[in-house]
Parts: sequence; structure tokens; C-alpha cells
Amino acid sequence: MTDRRLVDINARLAKIEEKMDELEAERISLLEQRQSIEEEISIIDKMQLVSDNNIDYDHQQFPWSQQLCALAHRHWGITSFRTSQLPILNAALDKKRDIFVVLPTGGGKSLCYQLPALLEGQGDDNKFTLVISPLVSLSHDQVYHLQQANIPAATLTSGTSKEHTNLVMDFLDGKKVMAPKHRFKLIYVTPERIGQSNRFMSKLNAAYDQGRLSRFTVFADIPIMALTATCPWVVMKDVMSILQIRHPQMPKGTLVYTGPLHRPNLVYQVVPRPDSMEETIQHMSQYILRHYRGQSGIIYCLSKKDTEHVAQELFKISKGKIRYEIYHADLTLESKEEVHRLWRGKKVHVIVATIAFGMGINHLDTRFVIHHYMSKSLENYYQESGRAGRDGQRADCILYYRGQDVYKMMEYAQDLTTCRKIMFEKYFSVDSSIPTFTSGIVNQISPDIPCGTCDNCTRQEPIQSVDISKETLALAHLCKAVYDNNENVTLKVLLTLWQGRQLKKYSLEYMKKNDKVEVPVKKTFSAPDLERILCHLLINRVLLEKIHYTPYSTIS
Repeated sequence: MTDRRLVDINARLAKIEEKMDELEAERISLLEQRQSIEEEISIIDKMQLVSDNNIDYDHQQFPWSQQLCALAHRHWGITSFRTSQLPILNAALDKKRDIFVVLPTGGGKSLCYQLPALLEGQGDDNKFTLVISPLVSLSHDQVYHLQQANIPAATLTSGTSKEHTNLVMDFLDGKKVMAPKHRFKLIYVTPERIGQSNRFMSKLNAAYDQGRLSRFTVFADIPIMALTATCPWVVMKDVMSILQIRHPQMPKGTLVYTGPLHRPNLVYQVVPRPDSMEETIQHMSQYILRHYRGQSGIIYCLSKKDTEHVAQELFKISKGKIRYEIYHADLTLESKEEVHRLWRGKKVHVIVATIAFGMGINHLDTRFVIHHYMSKSLENYYQESGRAGRDGQRADCILYYRGQDVYKMMEYAQDLTTCRKIMFEKYFSVDSSIPTFTSGIVNQISPDIPCGTCDNCTRQEPIQSVDISKETLALAHLCKAVYDNNENVTLKVLLTLWQGRQLKKYSLEYMKKNDKVEVPVKKTFSAPDLERILCHLLINRVLLEKIHYTPYSTIS
């Protein structure tokens, strides 16, 4: 016969061991974070020591300066450069260093390589820049705008016709006399084309041997320019290693240029998502018609099915006043290009899309970006919302939020007091406590000052603090009871139990009679209130979520 005391001791020991495992995992995570921060501070200190040896590129006294400004005005109508563009352009044309550019969405990254490519091609019609872009939509959108600016450019993707592919290959080969419109200044290719096409690489080698390749990321003596909107130092370090470019602190090391993340014309708001999809779409329709009737915007949805449903309901509720197109990965290349064409031509107002409607979307007067559901991460959300307001005019970035989501995005939406600009800066390690560069190597970041325009900065009503210790205690007892019964429940089921429903199904009816806890929770708390409490406890690790994988889904 088993002694009850031993059973109890063994159970308690098992729980202690489980806690020890969790603490050990947390210890390892903290050690890694400490090492990363120490590395970052060390690198910053070393980079500041070598910064005096770097060339000042932020002026217009270079031999090419006059021609650079003339080309910018002729092809793009640009009379002055944006933050960081001038030193980046000069460094690119000087060709002494590799360059890593981190500018916010809409910060003018494309011009940083397109203008040097155009200038270098002035003296040699056969000289070109190769651009590796992971998304087909990015390539097509960029080439469209270049052609509109009378700059010959081409794409090579899996969907490119045989005739057009042969045309580009002939140009790369350099043996045929090409028509002016086929003397490409920029050629956009996907990574797959680089990795899988021997024919393409052979032609590229031929162009390299002829000295016609201006900028690329494979040949050792051809300078690299890497561009992105978001890149914490730990990621930048990995990218530099993969591309085999010099560390910034080394002699002739990579020049790193950054710009402030904050774009003051973007107004960020978080809106509680109503219980039903129909109510949410009704809310979106009213908002668009009230504030941006007949203007351009994007609505991001979670799935292909959602894009179709949201678009159709939006059209119906607005009585046809909101013209739309849907965009998702399953569309044919021709259909995707048609959506781009209609949107650029103002034939449709709103694109209802999955994240397949991605990088390189350069519709300058996009007045709003609405997220029907949360993005997969805060980084994704920053990128996606940044497609609004690229003309510098006010644009709204609206997130419809409910609980049960990824933690960083959950933390972003749960926070009702911190400025959303500061949240982005903290997430991307843009912190005013870290030393910043005053030399030309890296531009000074925006200070840790509230934006004054987001919903948290402009909220009029005071935030009410509520003591939830009793409710939290009840939830903790409920979780322990579920654990003791060897049950696995989802967050949704846990909320249901907390409200006093389905207790019998999980043999927890006795909880109603427990004098120490209050189950069900008071009806003064709505379902969204309870979700917010649960999310708060998860974010602060009062509760731990376990992920369970099945062959068909992931359950938390």
C-alpha cells in the first residue's frame, strides 16, 4: 500500500523540479540578454573611437554632386534630400566601403541605390546595378516607378516570360547592341534566381568581367549596400556575417546609416475589436466614409477567407461607396499586377489583403492602414503600418485588438499610457540611454520623447486603476485545480471557466462553494475586461502558457 505522505512529497518535488527548470531557462535567457547588451555597448564604444577617421559624406562638394542633384530633379522632381540620403548617396558613389542602411518605412531607401545606379550609367550605357529583392510585388512596383521616371529597369522572377528573360540575358551578356530602353540601369532579381539559375550566373559573371556591374553582393570587390526599415543590432550583426562584409569597427569597415524610427505624420490608434466580425466591418466602414471617403487605404486581414469576407461586407455596408480589390498569395501574377495597376490609377479605394501585399508598396497617398487582426510581431506591424502616409501628410494606423495574441503585440495593445512611438523605439533597441553617433557613420536617433499624436498621448479620459487581486487569486486557484485534474485547457476555455460556465464538464463545480475564491468572477467585468486581465498576467509571467503541437495545429 502506497503511503499518502510519499505521494504528496513526490508531487511537491515534481512541482519544485518543474519550477527549477523554468528558473534555469529564465536564467539562461537573462545571461544571453546581458551578453548581447554588453556586446552592443562594447561595439558602440569601439565604433565611436574610430569615427574620427571616417570621411564626411554629408556635403555637396564631391565631383558628382551637381550631376547627382540634377538627375534627382529631372527624374523624380526632388529638390532636396531627406534625412540621411545625401551621405548615403555620396558614400555609395565613393565606393570605398560597404554600406548598411536602416531607414524607416517611407524613408527613401530606394533612392539611395537607384540614383547612384542612374548616375553611374550616364557615362556607360551598359553599366547597371543588380538588386536582390525577396518579394515579387516589391520588384514590380519599383520597376513600374522607375519606368515612369524614364529609367530603364527590368525584373527577373519565376513569372517572367521567356521573351523578356532572353532580352535581359542578352543585355547581361553584352555582345548585342541593345535599344536605349533595354540598356537597363537596374535589374531586380529574386534570391531564387541567384541560387538556382546557372545561365543567369554565367551571364552575370560575363557582365562582371566586362566591368559593367556597379553594385552587388557576391563579388568581393563590388561594394554592397544592404537596406532595411528595421534592424536591431543583434540582427544587423548576423546579416553582416552572412554577407561577409566588414564589421563597422574594422579598418575600412561597413558604414552604418540610421534614421529615426518615428514618422510624426502617422497617428497610431488601438481600437477594441467588437465581438462579431460584422460589427467590426460596420465600424471600419463608418470610419473610412467619415474620414477618408474616396481616398486610398489598406486593410490587413489574417487569411484569404477573411480578405474576401471583409471586402464583400465592406462594399455591401457602404452601399458600394468603398471600391475595393482583394490581394493574397493565391492570386496569379497577372491578377496581382492588375490590382497594383488599379490602385495606382485610383480605380479602387481600398486594398483588402493578407501580408502578401508586402514590401515595396509605394503608394504615396495611402491615408490609412487598418489591421483587422494583429500582425505576427511588433516588427511586422511597424513595417505594415508604415505603408501609410509616404507623402508626409497625416495618415492613420489603426489596430483592432482583442486578447489571446502574441505577447509583444499583446503588450503593445494592452498598454494604455505609454506613447506608441516610444514602444517602437524600445522594441528596436533605439534607447536614449545608449550612446549615439555624432559622426557621419550613423545619424543621431530620435530622442525618447512622446510623439503627441497617438491615442495614448491624446487620450482625454483618465486611465482607471482597479484592484484585481481577488480576481487574480480566483484565477490562480482555478488554474491549479485544472492542473491537479491533469486537464489541458485553452485560454478561451479558461476564460469560460472563470465566468462560471462549463465547470461541471471539468469536474470543477466545487469551486463555486470555495469561500476563499470568487468563481464565477463578478459580472461587472465584461469578457474583454477578463481577456485584458488574463493578457496582463501572461505578459508579466504570473501565468505561464504552454504550447501543444498536433499534426494539424498549434494549441496554447
